[in-house]
Order: sequence, then structure tokens, then C-alpha cells
Amino acid sequence: MGEYAIRNSDDQEVKIGTCEDMYYLRYEDRAKVRKLSNSLDPSHELNLRFRLPFADEDNVRIGEYENYDRGERLYTKDDTYALDLRVPVDDPGTIQMHHESGVLINIPCHHGRKLPEVTGENGVKVFWNGKSWALEISSIKNTEDGIKPVIRCRFCKHAWRADWAEIFPYVNGELRARLREYAEAESKEIAA
Repeated sequence: MGEYAIRNSDDQEVKIGTCEDMYYLRYEDRAKVRKLSNSLDPSHELNLRFRLPFADEDNVRIGEYENYDRGERLYTKDDTYALDLRVPVDDPGTIQMHHESGVLINIPCHHGRKLPEVTGENGVKVFWNGKSWALEISSIKNTEDGIKPVIRCRFCKHAWRADWAEIFPYVNGELRARLREYAEAESKEIAA
């Protein structure tokens, strides 16, 4: 279900998200919109996932972000994969593979940790053909325990709430500084 609001700057109705995913609204912008009837109020609801504050989108107006589901790769400074994060292998997602013939195959996604075990009488084999990074920070979530980062597998979109200390070794650049502000705000709320 789409979530809509009135943008305060120009009184335009804009889409801000779908269900609890605020794809078109940053956390710090939640008071810059007004609730519409039959939509949620992003300034008061808990457990919403908000858009990350990417620096190159600072001049984009609420509701007008092009890539609605943008995430940021989690990696170490030496460009290795973020394999130390506590992502449960026993909590797989699903990837759907397709072929131009119309064949569809659903396989379990273990988020870059291991290959799926596929068995069958026809000798189906699964292997890596070059391995790519799988984990990214996708959003932040406002919870009763404060603001938390959300990480996900970029392939199957399976997501988990994480702790700031756990992800900061894997976030670099301008986004790291911006996310640190959320983490500091959370620690101040907990101390209060």
C-alpha cells in the first residue's frame, strides 16, 4: 500500500513510501510533510524504515528521489567484503532466476555466505561465477530503542536490524559522518 503526504514546502501531494518503507523520505525530513487521511504519519509512527541521507541527493525534494530502493555497500577500508557482520545463514531469502524460454527457478539466498544446496535427479549444479558483495545498509529504522541501521542482502532484499558499532567499520565517506549523527542522537536519547 502506498503512503502519501503533503510536502510542506509547496503543498504538493507526494508519495513517501510503501507500508513501513519510507523510500522517498529521509528521517530528518519527516516533519517536512503533513499526514494525509488513510496514510501513516511519519513524524509519529515507530518502526518505519527511512531513506539513507546520501549527500548527492541533498537537493532532491521529498518524494522525487529517482532510485527509490538505494542502499550503500558495506565493505572494509581495504575493500574486502563485510563478512564479519552477524547475518544468519539459517535465515535465507529467495532469488528468482529466469531464462528467456520462460523457465523460472527459485533458489535460497544465503546472502553471500554460502551457495544454495540444490538437489535433483537432473544433476543441477550451483557454483560461483565471480563472487560479488552481498550486504548493504539500506535504511534506518526508528524504534522504541532509538534509531537503528537496517542492513540487507542486495540480491534477495532480506533485511535485518543491526547495531551502529557493528556496521561503522564497513561504512566510509560522507555517509559515515551522516550516519554517525543518527547514532549519537540515539545514544543521547538512551542516556536521557
